[in-house]
Amino acid sequence: MRSRASLAAGILLLFVLLAGLAVQAQVALTVVGLDGGSTTYSLEQLRQMPQESVSMAEPHMQVTVKYEGVLLRELLTRANTPSGQKLRGDDMRDYVDVAGKDGYRAVFALAELDPVFQDNKVLVAISGDGKLLGDTQGPVRIIAPEDKRPARCVRMVTTITVRRAP
Repeated sequence: MRSRASLAAGILLLFVLLAGLAVQAQVALTVVGLDGGSTTYSLEQLRQMPQESVSMAEPHMQVTVKYEGVLLRELLTRANTPSGQKLRGDDMRDYVDVAGKDGYRAVFALAELDPVFQDNKVLVAISGDGKLLGDTQGPVRIIAPEDKRPARCVRMVTTITVRRAP
């Protein structure tokens, strides 16, 4: 009897572990560059990138949360967007369109995300206070801690697209 129970428990544990790996391997978000090329990232890939943290007051919950993840600037660099001294001329019309699964969208000027122009640490968060973001917030959320209102803190982010204004 014990061997069957042990085998069943082992199979159940293996199933849980494999399901956890499948969730981590799922696409967390897609980044589309100005040239139309796109790259998809899983949570695990985002976790392997240089991590930053920012704290932001959550007015609806009346708490401050420490979010962890990748700077949006890092993903934009990987999408070959101009930065630093190369960000000039027509590139100053470029902006970042962030879309959530629920249809909510917000934009950031490319220049406001560049450390040569501003010290604005906009984060592509994958966890808050050390825990993965739940279904109502994540798996990925944009955190803009310098904004006075959290209106551009897009939750359930699916796509980040670089665009050029006319």
